[in-house]
Amino acid sequence: MNANIVRGLVAAGVMVSAAAARAADGAVDVSGTTATITAQLAPIGLIGGACLGVYVAVKAFHWVRRALS
Repeated sequence: MNANIVRGLVAAGVMVSAAAARAADGAVDVSGTTATITAQLAPIGLIGGACLGVYVAVKAFHWVRRALS
């Protein structure tokens, strides 16, 4: 077997065993991450609304320009 393949398999095994050991310690606390994501929902919604508004304005401009020509 190629030495690089063996090294890759060993590294994958180490990562899987480390993750399994961490999961065996108990539930992972994700409340901080969840709170951060939830706090960012409003700003992301505002950015999305602004992008949609610009898109609609450009489409309306092209529609009116086509109608006048």
